[in-house]
Amino acid sequence: MSLELPELDDTSYEELVENAKQRIAARTDEWTDFNPHDPGITILELLAWLTDTHIYEADQLTDRHRKKYLQLLGGEPTPPQPATVTLEISPTDGSGRLPAGTRLLADDGSQQLPFETDSPITVTDSSVEAVVVNGESRTNANETDGMRYRLFGNEPTAGDWFAVGFDGDPFAGAELELFVEYDEGALPSASPGDTELFDPSVELCWEYCGVYPPTGEADWKRLDVRADTTNSLYERGVITFERPEPWEPAAWGCDEAGCFDSPAGLVWIRCRLTRGGYEIPPQCRTMQPNVVTASHCCGHDEQLTPADDGPAGGATRTYEFEHAPVLEATVIGDGEPWTEVSDFDASGPTDCHYVLDRAAGELTVGDGQRGAHPPAGAPMQASYEAGGGTVGNVSENARWSVSDQTDSLPAVEIEPLGPATGGRDAEPLEEAIDRCRAELETTQRAVRADEYGALAESTPGVRVARSTVRLPETDSEPIRVIVVPHAPPDVQRPTPSEGFTQAVETYLDRHRLLGDRIEVRGPKYVELTVELAVGPTATHTEGEARRQVERHLGSTLDPLGGPDGNGWPFGQSLSERYLRQTVHELPAVDDVKELTIRTVGDTTVTTDGQLLIDDSTLFTLEAVEIDCRGTAGGGD
Repeated sequence: MSLELPELDDTSYEELVENAKQRIAARTDEWTDFNPHDPGITILELLAWLTDTHIYEADQLTDRHRKKYLQLLGGEPTPPQPATVTLEISPTDGSGRLPAGTRLLADDGSQQLPFETDSPITVTDSSVEAVVVNGESRTNANETDGMRYRLFGNEPTAGDWFAVGFDGDPFAGAELELFVEYDEGALPSASPGDTELFDPSVELCWEYCGVYPPTGEADWKRLDVRADTTNSLYERGVITFERPEPWEPAAWGCDEAGCFDSPAGLVWIRCRLTRGGYEIPPQCRTMQPNVVTASHCCGHDEQLTPADDGPAGGATRTYEFEHAPVLEATVIGDGEPWTEVSDFDASGPTDCHYVLDRAAGELTVGDGQRGAHPPAGAPMQASYEAGGGTVGNVSENARWSVSDQTDSLPAVEIEPLGPATGGRDAEPLEEAIDRCRAELETTQRAVRADEYGALAESTPGVRVARSTVRLPETDSEPIRVIVVPHAPPDVQRPTPSEGFTQAVETYLDRHRLLGDRIEVRGPKYVELTVELAVGPTATHTEGEARRQVERHLGSTLDPLGGPDGNGWPFGQSLSERYLRQTVHELPAVDDVKELTIRTVGDTTVTTDGQLLIDDSTLFTLEAVEIDCRGTAGGGD
């Protein structure tokens, strides 16, 4: 959608001429001839034409004007973004190390595109042979495409653990990089924005065992983590371990030691959950070493050449980069470091500032009045990263190789674990304007209860499924925001962690009114057990009736499902009569003979069978006991 061009002055040429004639008549009696042949009228018409031309020019808005207005609103077009890809590096002759920034080439059949590794990686000829979760082997799951497993089980609690078994010494050097392919399942992505708001409150302890057979917990030694881009197993990434000294691992099989079922002769490291819990049980598709990410960019050092090396002052000067788009740059001009700015509006004659057009690969310096103007012929040296754009989104069938293979780099084979994704061209100005408009229409200040709820559910870096707000009844009370995190369907009671609620509270603190106090926490739950006896219809079996009733009750009382798909309403009462009626409407149910609800938790039962809860409480269905033969609790 384009901007509507404002009409700064709607006075026409004819009106300008007529207004001028009226002024003449009001000021002098001697000028009486206002016909076009009069020389004075000819000059007046010329001036009116020039004025009309200036009005027309003032009414025109160029892209430069639009960018400036967009900047005043706090926005600007998004620059080009580089594609990223995850690569498996396999050594062909021993092990070695690829430093960060190793240049790679992706050949998609039509062209070769440069990529660079985002981090260093030590390649090893050891691989993951088995993963054991709380004593249960996941060997096949780790090796089979499409399979997934939960690292700490379905309900992670302190004391849960998993172990990773390698078929050899995983430390080929001073570090071990272990790639974790996180699986979010069907859950929505976390809200975009400042993801650093969320700091996980879980504590993990990584250990290795150097004694065979292990006799107890004392045989497990701490393994130091140098870096963790998985954010404590909340997302996909790489965990980097320091090689302990001395490093003397013992290859052993827990089946021989009687600890858990796994292949023999493996080197094990273990991860224990020592504190806290997860909203979403960490789910993994695979764990393996020798994996690194690479980005579609390439570093360059060059002396910039001006597109027009004009006079030493009086006009801006533009330099062209040899490679574009430009992602970031460091510029030295005439021996001085120069600083990038968005424009020269606040630049003085001596300020070494430049404006960078990343998409076009052009650098512009000031005119000597707004921004310093280097002398003609003065060298401008740039160290910059070039790349980005949709061209970098190569398919997973592309062939990969090291660009400049040297003796210092190990010989490797490279296989992508998927296509390169995320590459984007520079955002068009019209799209940036539309995006800025949409952002301005979203809630930016929390005043009403619904605004607190909307902001809480959009907290960057976390997944808030729903919320409710309890306004204070007295000045001494805070505004209480209750949040329910997204969770898989088999999680009965979605509960936010301490880090989760702290992220929401920090975000709301940025948008609250000055005098408001905020408290964010998770909901309370009342556990329900439903016992009922139903009679199936003549066209349905007892098993079909049982399954329909179980699914119906589970979805109806689910904190994230509920009768309308938005979760059971906070604080809404529940009655046996209501459940009896909804169960009776199921296609496979002919009659509901009995229905009883038993509760565990903070609830009140009225004389008419209503279960009353407060507005920060939800129900959770712990068990359903169904008798399809006419006696509640009898089973089938």
